[in-house]
Amino acid sequence: MDMDDIDIVTDNTESKYSLIIAAAKRARELGNYLTAKKNMERINVIKPLVDINSHDPLEIAIKEFKEGKINYVKSSDVEK
Repeated sequence: MDMDDIDIVTDNTESKYSLIIAAAKRARELGNYLTAKKNMERINVIKPLVDINSHDPLEIAIKEFKEGKINYVKSSDVEK
């Protein structure tokens, strides 16, 4: 993954900081999913939404954002 990929993704986000936080949260979910899959356990997390040969959760998360499979919502945009 190079910096051009990050720039493409940040075109659709508020800031690079927001992207990093959202990607880290999704990567944590993916890491839990991959660990559970490896240990043959059940987990309530959405599996990777992109086809990729990598087992790196962060790389998978960035690709999901890049392909528009994942978006984030600011907490101030959520109706209470």
